[in-house]
This record gives sequence, C-alpha cells and structure tokens, in this order.
Amino acid sequence: AQQQQRRNMGGGSHWMEVSDVHTKLGEAFGFVCWLWVFHRARNDLPVVLGWRHPWEHAEDPWAVSDHVDNEEEVAADWNDFMVKSIKPGEDDDDEDDDDDDDEDDDDE
Repeated sequence: AQQQQRRNMGGGSHWMEVSDVHTKLGEAFGFVCWLWVFHRARNDLPVVLGWRHPWEHAEDPWAVSDHVDNEEEVAADWNDFMVKSIKPGEDDDDEDDDDDDDEDDDDE
C-alpha cells in the first residue's frame, strides 16, 4: 500500500512563540491605534458618511479669534507694506541677467 504524503503549510501545526513583552507592546499599540481611529471618526465621520461636505469645516476649537479690533488700521498697514515692497525697477532682475549674458559672451 502506498502512503499518502501529508503537508503542513507554514511548517506544521504549532503556533509561533511570542514573548510576553511583545504581546503587551502589541496590545498597547493596538489600543493607541483604535483610539486614533475613534478620534478621527469623531471628527470626520459625518464627511465619510456623506452627511456634510469636507469643505464645510466644523468649528475649530483651537482658533484664536475671528475678531480683529482695528481691522482698518491693519489693512492700511498691509497696503502700505505692499506698496513699499513692490517698487517698479528695484525688483527687476532683467538687467542683471543681461549683464550675465554679456559676460558669458565674452568668455567664448
């Protein structure tokens, strides 16, 4: 009589031995992973389920303030800064590029 060959996938029927430290670390990291999943679900579940659009942001609890006391003065300061920072001619690097091109032509 011919014997049938029996194969055990993965080396047999024994379980992999894992140290107690690795088991505890795995449980701890798994716990942190699930905390993160539930935290994100609390914030993003309405978007995932289609109850609201992602661009309709929820209230930001860390926002400093939407109110600016002297908004007109801040806008005027910003406009003055823009005018001073963008002066025609001072910002133009085309002349420098032309000088560099002339120097390159001299090298040839």
